[in-house]
Amino acid sequence: MDDKERGGSGGGPQEGETAARQRLEELKRYLASNPSNRMAWFLLGKTYASLGKEGKANYCYLRSGPIYEAYENEPHPFENLAAEDWLDRWNEPRRGGVARTALRAAILIAAGLALLPAASWAPGTALPATVDKPGGQPAAVSKPAQRDGEGSGIGIVWVDGRSFPEGAAAAVDALSRAGGEDRAVAATLPEAGSHYRWRSEAAGAALASRASGGDYLVREPAGREECGCESGLSAEADEAVRSEKALQEQRWSVVSGIRSFERRYGKWPARLEDLLRPYPDNILAGRADGMEERFDGWLKEAKQPAEPAAAGAAGGAPGGAAAGQATGGASAGRGRLAAAMAESFRIVVDTKARRLAVFSGPVAVRVYAAGLGGERTPLGRFEISEKVRNPNGSSTGSFGSRGMTLSDTRYAIHGTDEPDSIGKDESLGCVRLGRDDVEELYDLVPIGTPVTIQEGGLERLQPESGQPKKSRYRVEPAALEENPGKRYDWL
Repeated sequence: MDDKERGGSGGGPQEGETAARQRLEELKRYLASNPSNRMAWFLLGKTYASLGKEGKANYCYLRSGPIYEAYENEPHPFENLAAEDWLDRWNEPRRGGVARTALRAAILIAAGLALLPAASWAPGTALPATVDKPGGQPAAVSKPAQRDGEGSGIGIVWVDGRSFPEGAAAAVDALSRAGGEDRAVAATLPEAGSHYRWRSEAAGAALASRASGGDYLVREPAGREECGCESGLSAEADEAVRSEKALQEQRWSVVSGIRSFERRYGKWPARLEDLLRPYPDNILAGRADGMEERFDGWLKEAKQPAEPAAAGAAGGAPGGAAAGQATGGASAGRGRLAAAMAESFRIVVDTKARRLAVFSGPVAVRVYAAGLGGERTPLGRFEISEKVRNPNGSSTGSFGSRGMTLSDTRYAIHGTDEPDSIGKDESLGCVRLGRDDVEELYDLVPIGTPVTIQEGGLERLQPESGQPKKSRYRVEPAALEENPGKRYDWL
């Protein structure tokens, strides 16, 4: 296998050692939050071996348990000796060059490293099927939305960065738990400060696929230009990620609505229709294809307490920075990005940047330019207490086609008949959005969504402009959501 096939740069020993040390640090960071992932221990051992650190390599091999035997086709020579015992012996202060050299030689010969060159990790290498399941919450693999009755057979697992070792470990671990997928993509999102940008193109970290004999093949991403794709993996992987992102938006909306229903009524909804009642009980604005079929599964997810992920500048909103700091940005073996997929929506309005963002954990799902009222816009915490279509009986009036009242006050998030006021402080205190933006937000977030109005925090999140209508989140109205008996006088 040449350098290109192995993912190497062909830059010589020094460059290879630099890459190995970088991979070493990536794997160590991954294992700090995923200490039970035995495949990651095996990969760490391989990396140590490539750097000539045989003692540490063997320690990692022992921590990898049956992975070593499955991959090397033989048990580790020290598998009956506690790893801590022999590592302590290896790290003892030198008492004589001969004794230490003999111990090192014994380890090398017993491990077969004296006869074989240290192996480095290479894309396309078969991995063992006997991957032990780490404790706690696994990195779940999601099946992408089906189109035209057929699925792609590619599952998606979200990882926090583009590190190939971390992506390979997460993809194989997720695939080993999956039901019917034959491939799994480990994908990540671009970052802006402490946030991830949902609407930006996802990048691939690794692609794992099932091979004969119960093994897995893992491929490292190439450059986007080389593969002619967004993820760096394949056009098919790109399509699977896009389908999963569309499905995830539905999941967020429905799960957030289910949790809002329970807070509002003190019980769980029995079916999707419970969330689609006429005004004023219109928790959700409508339905989309596949929601009914997936509702029972999403109800089970909603009943599980969400694992908070650090969200950076979120004003301490639910699931925001304060919660993330308590868990170090990850919990039970799940990264920030994976944990965010199970959280609920929250809204942050930045009066300084004049922006409104919809978050799930650290993921900025939507970012809109907003019109505000300067000091007349109150800072603090609210929630969407009411959602109404065509306030005051008009879609072209001063409040536009949609309105969402904040905590039963005269403040609201609504449209406007003065589009030039977006991005300025010209309201009497309310949050104004453009027509397409307020209609998408109305469809996306349920009644009960928490809203934090704060000064600062969204400076690094640029509003999404020029989004085509076909890429907007849309649902079909399911009930009457107008309120002709009330005259709205929002500020």
